[in-house]
Amino acid sequence: MIKFLPSRRVQKDTGLDYNLLGNICSEIFNKGFNENLSFFIRIHKNKSEEISTIEQDNPQGHLYKIELAIPNKGSKARKRKVTIKTILHEIRHAMQFDIFKYKVVAKFSSYGAYYNSTEEKDARKLEKLTTEIVKIYDNYKLAEEKFKKFKLKELG
Repeated sequence: MIKFLPSRRVQKDTGLDYNLLGNICSEIFNKGFNENLSFFIRIHKNKSEEISTIEQDNPQGHLYKIELAIPNKGSKARKRKVTIKTILHEIRHAMQFDIFKYKVVAKFSSYGAYYNSTEEKDARKLEKLTTEIVKIYDNYKLAEEKFKKFKLKELG
């Protein structure tokens, strides 16, 4: 299970349904890895609007903390897509550590060294699922709206 625990500020600024996003990610990643993954990820707003980070909060468990750079430019749909893409990128870093036992290098000599590092190339691969995850998210929300609109909770 992937459980997102956003701060009130992140919840307000992004407007995302983090329970739904966690359920979607859990389904896709559990099937992909053929096992039940367990990640609890606290999400807080980063003071920087350009850099997001993730760190392990509890060495004994699967508790992580994302400092999320929340975009403030673009349409609502664009901001949502960038936010989800960023979260996927940071989750991959948690997977690198937890699943693959890969020790992430925290400091780089240059931006080029950072960008071309093994862990960053790998994290960008998970970002390629962004479009599909956003479509699933949007279609689920649309189905919820239609359920209410057509009063499917009632007979007749």
